[in-house]
Amino acid sequence: MPEPTALPNDASLKVYAATDPERLYVLATEPARTACSLFAPEVLKLVELLTGQRSQAATDCVVRLGEHAARLVPAPGAAQLMDHVVRELGRRSTPVHLRPHFERAPTAEDPVTEFRARLLHELALGRGLRDEPYTTYQEGLRELGHPLSWLPLTSFHFEHTVRERAWSPGDMLGSMSPEELHARYPATAPTATGAGAGRAALHTPDDRRAEVAVDPFAELGRSAAEFFTLPEPLDPADFNSALLTALGATSLAGLTAETLAAAHTTADDVIGDLYVAAASGGMWGDSRPGGYCRLSTWRALYALMDLDLSVPHGHAVRAAADHRWLRLAPARRTGDFFFGDLSDTAFAVLDPTRTRVAVIAATDTD
Repeated sequence: MPEPTALPNDASLKVYAATDPERLYVLATEPARTACSLFAPEVLKLVELLTGQRSQAATDCVVRLGEHAARLVPAPGAAQLMDHVVRELGRRSTPVHLRPHFERAPTAEDPVTEFRARLLHELALGRGLRDEPYTTYQEGLRELGHPLSWLPLTSFHFEHTVRERAWSPGDMLGSMSPEELHARYPATAPTATGAGAGRAALHTPDDRRAEVAVDPFAELGRSAAEFFTLPEPLDPADFNSALLTALGATSLAGLTAETLAAAHTTADDVIGDLYVAAASGGMWGDSRPGGYCRLSTWRALYALMDLDLSVPHGHAVRAAADHRWLRLAPARRTGDFFFGDLSDTAFAVLDPTRTRVAVIAATDTD
C-alpha cells in the first residue's frame, strides 16, 4: 500500500480546519492513513483540529469520523478512534452543533446508534442535557433496551468533579500512606467499642452485589467487596479502623487498627476512584468508553448502598449523603491483600440504619 499523503504544515491545517474542514476529513480518512490497526497519530491530530473549531461544518466532519470508525479503521483501532472522537466532542463541542445528529430516532439496525449513545452520555457527564432532541433520543435508547439508557441525562455535582479529575483514560489510581490520608482528611480514631462491634458482626455474602460493586476495578490486579451486618445500631464514633479490622474482611486480612488508617470522606470521593479505575484500565487492562465508565460507576455506587436499580438517581444521591463513608489506607507492605506497588484504594460504608457495613478495596501492580 502506498504511503499516506504528507499532511500540510500546522499553519495550513489550522486554516483548512476553519475554512475547509471537509479537506481535513478527506485527509483523515485516506486509506493509507487508516490502514493500521492502531489508527495513525495524524488522525488524532486532525480530529483535535476539527473539534477545536466549534463550527457546525467541522463538528459534522468529526461526527462522521466517529460514526464510520468501524468502516475506516481495522479493529481494535476502530474502537479507539470512536472513543477518542467521543471524548473530544464531549470536551470541546457544543450541544447546539451536535443537536442535528440526534434528531433521528435510534434503531437497532442503525450502525451509528452505538456511537451516538456513547456521545450522548459523554455530553451528559460533562454538562447535563435537558432539551430535545437529546431527551427524545434517550427515550429511543430506552425502548431499545440499550444499557446506557439507564443513566440520567442530568449531570450531578459529583460528576463534574469526576470529569475534572478523570477525563483522560491515561490517569491511574494513586495510593495514600496513612500519613498522607490523615493530612488530607478528617481522621477517625480506633475505639475498643468499635473493635467489639466488629467481632460481633456477621458476614453476609452477596456475590452478585459484590460483582457489581467491584466492576470498575475489573482490570486491576485484585479487588473485593464484602458486606457485614451488625447486631445493633453502631455509634458513628465507632465506625473506625478497630471495627473494620475486626470484621474479618478478606481485603483487610493481616491489618490491625494500628496499621490501617481510616478517615471520614464522602460518596464523591469513592465515586472518583471508581470512575478513574474504570477509565484507566489499570496497568495492563483496557480503559472503557466514557459512557460505560459512568454506567459502571453508578451501578457500583448503587451496589455499595444496596439500592435497587429502579431507585431514581436523584434519590440515590440523597441516600449517599445519609451514609457514612471512610477512606482507608494500609501502612505500606502490611496486610495480605494489597500489593503496595502501583495503586491501593479502599473504602468502608455504613448505611443509615447503622447496622450494615460494606468494605471495598482494590490493588494493582506492574
